[in-house]
Amino acid sequence: MGAVMAAKKIAALLGLAAVALCAPAPAPGQLKSVVVHGHAGYAFPEEGNLRPGFETGFGVAVPFLRQFWLSVEYSHWTSASITARGLLYDGTISVSPVIACLQVEFLDNRFFVPYAFAGGAFVFARFTIGPLITIPEVKIDQTIENGPSLYVGLGARLAFSRAVSFFSEVSYLHRTAPGKTLIQDMNLGLTEIPLVVNLRTVFIKFGLKLFLW
Repeated sequence: MGAVMAAKKIAALLGLAAVALCAPAPAPGQLKSVVVHGHAGYAFPEEGNLRPGFETGFGVAVPFLRQFWLSVEYSHWTSASITARGLLYDGTISVSPVIACLQVEFLDNRFFVPYAFAGGAFVFARFTIGPLITIPEVKIDQTIENGPSLYVGLGARLAFSRAVSFFSEVSYLHRTAPGKTLIQDMNLGLTEIPLVVNLRTVFIKFGLKLFLW
């Protein structure tokens, strides 16, 4: 008897979960709450010697006026670098922008909502140089400076329920970062050669948004 009652309770809980997930999309104006999201995707750098890399991130957005949101997001990706004259040597670049955007929705919180966003980011970048063949007296390293950038994009979300939506975005980060090639020679000392690193990147992202009621 106890096993039957337990089975009924489990079935009831599963039924409630299914109803919550399959509930119809909310009417306009009902989704004006704080939103948290997480995503994964791919980064496609413009620079020819940087390879595409896997990208992840998370963020939070708050409503602003009728169809506007203010959002803050953290993103991170790594990319392999292939040696090119005047550019980065073989190695791995890690890029982590902190992004702030204003987002506008075009269909006022319906089942399918396209949107656009624009803002800025502060980009943290670190380069780890790969193995280099040099004479023992010489060591070579490269650095990239952190700094601001522009950030714009388009997206759309599809409501699964009152609390959960799937979203997809295409975005663009516009940053050209100064850097240095550092050559440490035991006989000649330190030589610094200016370097320009093109961090302009296109992203394709997919993720989930959770509306906190």
